[in-house]
Amino acid sequence: MNSHDQNVETAAAAAQFLAGQQVTEKQCGGCGTVVAGVNGRYACGACGWINHWSDGDTRLPGSDDG
Repeated sequence: MNSHDQNVETAAAAAQFLAGQQVTEKQCGGCGTVVAGVNGRYACGACGWINHWSDGDTRLPGSDDG
């Protein structure tokens, strides 16, 4: 396989991954600022608040998900 074919494969895999992502918004649990996150996972740049990983809308990949 040449480097062009590898780049095409990598781009296709990235596009497939990104298609399953959704940008979401909510109020920060610390200061009330509107924060945006991916699939229900948030971090506030104003106060440092983050929501727990299990609050997300999707399952996170495990170590065996390669």
